[in-house]
Amino acid sequence: MIELIRKKLLLRRCRNGELPESVCRYLHRVDEPFRAQAPIEAARFVIFDTETTGFDFKSDRIISIGAVSMRGSVIGVADSFEALLRQEVTSERDAVTVHGLLRRDTDSGLDERDAAYRFLDYLGNAVIVAHHADFDIAMINQVLARHFGIRLFNEALDTASFAKRLEKGPYYNLAHKSGEYRLDNLCERYGIRLYDRHTAPGDSYLTAQLFQRLLAVGRKAGIDTVGKLLLK
Repeated sequence: MIELIRKKLLLRRCRNGELPESVCRYLHRVDEPFRAQAPIEAARFVIFDTETTGFDFKSDRIISIGAVSMRGSVIGVADSFEALLRQEVTSERDAVTVHGLLRRDTDSGLDERDAAYRFLDYLGNAVIVAHHADFDIAMINQVLARHFGIRLFNEALDTASFAKRLEKGPYYNLAHKSGEYRLDNLCERYGIRLYDRHTAPGDSYLTAQLFQRLLAVGRKAGIDTVGKLLLK
């Protein structure tokens, strides 16, 4: 109910011309009713990843965003998204070590506001999929809050939790053996070759392949609608 009220208030701001067109276009798209009975094959998923300056979503910033779409269980390589964000302050050592990015790379990137516009247009009302999704979503929400006073309203699925649910059941404590559900370990378990790791586009594509395989396992367990996938 609170989410519905928040969305309606934002749409009112759109009618009053108080929010940018791209933001309003996104809000109108996610205002469409959620269809729990929609078959998975009819749904659009956006699998995304962020690379960041650190792991504190309150103080660190996004360096890059990578995403690829899936229509049902088919990865749409041609329908992908990538944005490198310009940084005001970047740790040269950390950026090169973790992401393979140099200061000169980020200097030529998009400003944060423009990257947010483009990502919202790409995302639309798709179901968000990410590995350890809470962190990536929190990072995007910090950007959206900073510039527009909004947050993402999309339904979301975490592939680590989904894998755990399929393999161990919904009540298995993920914290007990968290390394078991790292992206590297799951890719190895499901026969996915690690390539372009620790880049946003590379990790989003690896996660999409993992999600594709998990959907196949889930289908055998009777998970055939978006509602069942999201436990709604």
